[in-house]
Amino acid sequence: MTISGHSRAFLLMISLVGLAGVTAAQKEDLGVISAAPALRAEGLIIARCSVCHSADLIAQQRLPRARWEATVEKMEHWGAEISNDEADLLVRYLSARYHPGAPDQLPPLDSEFRKAEPLAQEPVAEGPLTGVAARGAGIFEHNCQACHGAMAIGGMGPKLVKTPILKHEELFLEMVLHGRGAMPAWSSVLSPQDIADIHAWLVTR
Repeated sequence: MTISGHSRAFLLMISLVGLAGVTAAQKEDLGVISAAPALRAEGLIIARCSVCHSADLIAQQRLPRARWEATVEKMEHWGAEISNDEADLLVRYLSARYHPGAPDQLPPLDSEFRKAEPLAQEPVAEGPLTGVAARGAGIFEHNCQACHGAMAIGGMGPKLVKTPILKHEELFLEMVLHGRGAMPAWSSVLSPQDIADIHAWLVTR
């Protein structure tokens, strides 16, 4: 074998070792996201990212962590309302699930986690929730305003001020928690108390 042949063989070996290391790191990375944070990350994708583009666009990507970090930073620069903790969670989740070694077709998220780690059920509050309008205003601004407009007067999503559904608090809760039509489910982002607070604020408008 010539010197150049030895060099090529050496480079190929180094590349394979490096690839094996990346793959092992990715597999290890998948273990750092447990069920509850992963579902919250999915909720954040719906709440923060789907305002501008479909969640399918994200699911089609297969990027290394550095590229996901750059993508989340770009989202923040373009106005995505995410905290530092939320940005960190998104980067960890996206780089664990949609890394370059991930298969083209991924199973649904809940089927991946449900067998290994059943989600703990939160205790159900007894009796109706009492919404706090002052708190609801901030929750609406952070989560709902991008679609339903400032002060809930409408935008990409429908106007919510003085809509008939506000007269049916339980129906409003179910719709926000589980979604309906073009409205995605928010159960992984907003708690029933959060939704009660939003409802309390909307009925004062």
